[in-house]
Amino acid sequence: MLPDLPNFHPMMEWLAREHAPRLSFLDPRWKDLATWQSAARPVLHDRLSYHPQPVPLAAELIRREERADFTIEVIKIHATPAYHIPARVLVPKGAKGKRPAVLALHCHSGRYTWGHEKILSAPDEAAHLTEFRTSRDGRPWTESLVKRGYVVIVIDAFYFGERRLRVEDLEAARVFPEVKDAFNTARKAPPGSAEWTTAVNRVCSFYEHHTAKTLLATGATWPGIHVWDERRTIDYLQSRPDVDGGRIGCVGLSGGGFRTAMAIGADPRIKAACVTGWMTEFAHQLRNHVRHTWMVFVPGLYPSLDLPDVAALHAPGALLVQQCRQDTLYPPAGMQGAVDKLTRIYAKAGIPERFRGTFYDAPHSFQPQMQDEAFDWLDRWV
Repeated sequence: MLPDLPNFHPMMEWLAREHAPRLSFLDPRWKDLATWQSAARPVLHDRLSYHPQPVPLAAELIRREERADFTIEVIKIHATPAYHIPARVLVPKGAKGKRPAVLALHCHSGRYTWGHEKILSAPDEAAHLTEFRTSRDGRPWTESLVKRGYVVIVIDAFYFGERRLRVEDLEAARVFPEVKDAFNTARKAPPGSAEWTTAVNRVCSFYEHHTAKTLLATGATWPGIHVWDERRTIDYLQSRPDVDGGRIGCVGLSGGGFRTAMAIGADPRIKAACVTGWMTEFAHQLRNHVRHTWMVFVPGLYPSLDLPDVAALHAPGALLVQQCRQDTLYPPAGMQGAVDKLTRIYAKAGIPERFRGTFYDAPHSFQPQMQDEAFDWLDRWV
C-alpha cells in the first residue's frame, strides 16, 4: 500500500526521526519517576495551550432521574466565563459514606449529536442510538460501573451532545458547498430522527477542520480543552461529599481512550485508568493512519513526548491498555510498540504489575469482556 502522501512521505519520516521524543522516561538520564515527571508534565501542559481562569467551583443541579439501581443527577459544572460543562452523575442507591468515582469518557465515532448518550441509556431513546451503542459496546457500560458501587460521571465533551456545533444556527449562504445538501436535510428532517442525525453528523464532521483552525488561531488546542474539562470534572468529583477524592479512576474508548491517556498524563489525581482503542506510537501512523479527527493532535508535543510517554506520566498509577487486533485505525506495529514501551517504562520504574497491555481479536470496540477486564482492573487499583 502506497503512503497517503507518496512523494512527501520520505520527508515526513525524516521529520519524525529528527523530532524523536527527547523526554521519554526510558532515556538513561532519568533515574526516578518524580524527577522525570517534574520535567515532563509541565511540557505537556504547555503544549496543550489551554489555561483558562476558572470560575469558582460550583455545579447547578438540573434534575434527578431515578433508575432501579441508581440515581442520575443531571448537572452543569461551572467551568469558565464562556461555558459550563453538562454532565450526568450516576450514584448507586443504598450506598453509604464516601465512594470511589470513575470519570467515563465517551468516544468520537463521528456521532456528534450524542455525548453521554453513547455510554448511558435512556428509557425513551431512539432505536438508531440503541443500535449504535449495541454494535460498539454491547451495553451502556456506565451503568455496569455504577452497579459495582462507583459514583460515575460522564460529561458531554466539547463538540458533542449538548455542546455540538448547532448546525441549525449556521448561515445558509455561508455553509460550505461540500455539505450544503446535508445542511438542507438537517433543516427539513424531524430533529432526533435517523435522517436528521445522519445529516447533522455529516455537517459537524466537515466543520471539524474549521473549528480546529479557529481554535489554533486563538492559541488554544482541541486536546487542551478536553483535558482541562476533564480536570475540572475531577475538581467537582472531589468536592462531592459522597466521593472519596483519593480514589478516582478513568476509562475511555477510542476518542475517549485518547482523552483518558492525555488526562492521566496531565492530572496525577487519577489513580487507575483504562485506555481502550487509542494507544499507538505516532511515527507508525504517518504512512497510512493520520486520517484521524483533529481532536488528537497536540502541536509541538511529539519532539518531547509520544502518546505512550504521556500516558506513562500516570505512573505509579495503574494503567490498563486494551488493543483490538482488527482495529484498522492504527497499524499493528504502532499498537504493539506503544504497549512494549509502556511495559519497559513501568518495569524501569520498578512497578511492572501496575501496567497491563492486552490484545483482543476484535474490531474497534469496547465489548463486554473488555469492559469486565477494565472494571476488574479498577476494582483492584482504585
